[in-house]
Amino acid sequence: MSSKKQALVAKARQTVRAPEPARLRDAAKPGYRVVAVSLYTPEADWIDQVTRALQFAGNAKANRSLVVREAILRLQEELRAKGPGEILVDFTVRQARRAQGGL
Repeated sequence: MSSKKQALVAKARQTVRAPEPARLRDAAKPGYRVVAVSLYTPEADWIDQVTRALQFAGNAKANRSLVVREAILRLQEELRAKGPGEILVDFTVRQARRAQGGL
């Protein structure tokens, strides 16, 4: 190995930090997660339309995440008192209505 390469390797080894588990645990819990969700174009366009409406109405910080989080909160309220079977029926009925053009 050349002396220049040896010097670079030695310097790199000096600057390597050992992971600190507490630091790594804290970094894994930022309080939110980024989640990718597939949407059909009309759904994504509608979210953008609602976002623009909120911005036009004066909420300068409105964004897609705000709209989706609000929709999730409303769904949580609607399903809160239902058990798993009732949730399944609710989703199945709504999907059937959508397929028939009822929603």
